[in-house]
Amino acid sequence: MDEIHTFNDSRENFRGQLKFYQEYPTYLHPPLFFILTHLRFPFPKPERDLRIIPLVFGILAVPMIYILSRSFSHAIASFCALSLTFMAYHIYFSQEGRSYSMVLFLGMVALYFFIQHLKTSEKKYLFLTAPVFALLFYTSYSSIPFITFSQMLWFFQFRGQSQKSSLSSFFILNGLFFLLLMPWLLLVLSNYNGQPIMPPQHTEDPGPLWDVVYKLLNDWTSNLPLIIVSGILLTLFPFFAKQKRQALILLILSLLPIISVHLFCRSLGITHFFNSRYFIAFLPFFLISIFLSLDSIELKLKGLGKFIHLKFFFATFLIVSNLVILPLYYRSEKQDLRGLVNYLTGHLRDGDNIFVGTRANIPGIFHYLGIYPKDRHHTVSKGD
Repeated sequence: MDEIHTFNDSRENFRGQLKFYQEYPTYLHPPLFFILTHLRFPFPKPERDLRIIPLVFGILAVPMIYILSRSFSHAIASFCALSLTFMAYHIYFSQEGRSYSMVLFLGMVALYFFIQHLKTSEKKYLFLTAPVFALLFYTSYSSIPFITFSQMLWFFQFRGQSQKSSLSSFFILNGLFFLLLMPWLLLVLSNYNGQPIMPPQHTEDPGPLWDVVYKLLNDWTSNLPLIIVSGILLTLFPFFAKQKRQALILLILSLLPIISVHLFCRSLGITHFFNSRYFIAFLPFFLISIFLSLDSIELKLKGLGKFIHLKFFFATFLIVSNLVILPLYYRSEKQDLRGLVNYLTGHLRDGDNIFVGTRANIPGIFHYLGIYPKDRHHTVSKGD
């Protein structure tokens, strides 16, 4: 369904994108991903052409999480990489014509450069971190909480870190980041004339906070037993870790953004950013925290390690669970609008009415019927 929006959003070139955002400055998605996918325009095979870029970033994310997790502990790197490789959630979004795998990859690249600065105090890494943060922002506004909460790593003490970062480093990173955002912020603010933030077709109810957290953990772990085990491991992490402050920071980075974004968006009436896909940049923090917790338990209970390797056991359980559900997960997440339209084309008669459960499905049905919007999107009123 979302890929239909990518198809429509990517038809315009760079100049067309600027013109659109001048008219609709509050559009919920920034333009970078659409500019990249436009390189394949006019999309002779849309299902293939729109998924090439997500596939590339999805593949690159696997070695990147290995490199990133080594910054925390060499003992967990291979387990994090294997878990991500076979995660149904990651496989699915690496084949989805949206920006999620790109956000995941860029987020890890930014974190890696940021951590290298924290470890070495070399300013050159700040001049690499800030542009990647900016690319994240231009890819998806859902990266704003990730960029904001990643600043907590200023208080993290990494192994081998030579000294604490100076206040000047904080201002260099964030000053350069905002400088790179300034052209876009000026364009949006100068063209804002009270346009609504939420488009009328988005009438989703985000639901209670506990439900949002449960669905996110279910997507990241795949089943209830793993949700329970993951919750226990995250709870135990600060108690078993040698460096408890570091454990608390990682625990906060795994959970606090979800709570904060939920409360913030509820207060503004924004109902769009409550699917786990919009928190995908935090997935590395989750995996790193889980395997660091397991590593800490193994170190504390040394006798246990002779009989049971907890990291290996958890990774195996996670991988097998994901491989079992992968076909079902992929099928449940995909909406066969092409098949629906083929059925309608063969059975509809003049005067027949079509009842659609949600207006959000209408653009997809129009797309496969060959009815493309005159502008960028279809406009469907409540009475239609």
